[in-house]
Amino acid sequence: MKKLWPLPLALLGLILSACTGSQEPPLPALVAMGGEGEVRFFRARDLQGGTPNPVGTWNTPGLQDLAHSQTFGRLYLLFPDRLEAYSTQGFSETTVPQPSPTQAAFPNNVDCTGGYLRLGQNLLLAHCPGAGRAFLWSLDASGNLEEADLTGLPSGVRLALFSQGTLDLLAYMSPQALGYRPPQNPSGTPSLEKPLDPQASQGPYDLQLDRLRGRLFGLAATATEVRLYTLEGDSLTSQKVLGDFPQPSHLALDPVGGMAVYGRGFQVLLPKESSVQQEFRTYTAGLVGQDGYLYLVQGQTLEVHDLVPSPPHLLRSQALGFSPTSLAFIPVE
Repeated sequence: MKKLWPLPLALLGLILSACTGSQEPPLPALVAMGGEGEVRFFRARDLQGGTPNPVGTWNTPGLQDLAHSQTFGRLYLLFPDRLEAYSTQGFSETTVPQPSPTQAAFPNNVDCTGGYLRLGQNLLLAHCPGAGRAFLWSLDASGNLEEADLTGLPSGVRLALFSQGTLDLLAYMSPQALGYRPPQNPSGTPSLEKPLDPQASQGPYDLQLDRLRGRLFGLAATATEVRLYTLEGDSLTSQKVLGDFPQPSHLALDPVGGMAVYGRGFQVLLPKESSVQQEFRTYTAGLVGQDGYLYLVQGQTLEVHDLVPSPPHLLRSQALGFSPTSLAFIPVE
C-alpha cells in the first residue's frame, strides 16, 4: 500500500475505497494447495480475481503436508514414508514443471501419516506425531535425514524450529510449557523453557516461528478459550483469541504479509488486530501470503481476504473442486 498522507480527507477516502489494499501491482506468485493425493498450483492473482483455474497439477498420492523455502528455491512434500524436495526454478505464473525430486526416506518402522513440516534457517523439520519421532533434513536437500532427540517431551507435543544465530534449535510446546533446546542434545545449550500461563487443557494445536523478529507463537486452549502464547526473548505472554467454545485452531503467518489464527472463525493479529470474523464457519487450512492476502479453506471453498483494511475485507469466496489441507505461497519471476 502506497503512503497516502498528507492528503485531503475526502480524496484519501476515495483512494482507499478503490484500493485493493495489498500489492500494487499484484505480486507474481503461485499458491500451491495440497490435498486428496495431489498438489494444484494456482496463480495468486486468479484467486484474488475469483477464477480458480489451476495452472498445473501434480499427482502426489499419500501427501501429508507441503512447505516452500524461497531462500533455497525448493518445494518440500511430506509422505508417510519419505520427504521429497523439488527445485522451483522455472516456475512461472503459467507453467509448473515437475522435475525429478531429491528424496530422503524415513526408517522402515516409521509411518509419518498425520505428520507436518516446519522450516528453519537451514533445516527442515518433519514431525511424525503418530510415531513419536521427528527428523531433520538440510534445506538444500543434501545429506541424509538426522533424527531429533525427543527425550522428555510428552506425546501430543507440537514442534518447530527456532533460529538463533546460525543454529536451528528444536522448539516445543506441551500443555504445560513452551521452550527450545538443541535438536540432538536435550540437555545442551542454548535452551529455555517457560511454563504456560494459564496452563492448557486442550492441544497444543500449533507452533510457528516468526523468523524476522525471533518470536515463537503457540496455540492451545483452556477449558473455555483458545489462547495464543508468544515467546519473545525470555518472556512468555498469552492472550485470548477467537471466540468461546474452543476447537482445534492454527496459525497462518508470513513475517511480511501478516498473521491470523483460524479454526472456528478467524482473527487477524497482524498487521492490525481485528475482532473475530465468521465465527460460525470452521476453517481447516490457511495461508498468509507476502502479498498481504489471507487464503482460507472451508471444505471445498476458498476465501480470499485483504488484510490491509481492518476488519479484513472478504475479496472472494470460490469453489475449488477439492479439499486442500496444506497451502504454500511461491513468488515467481
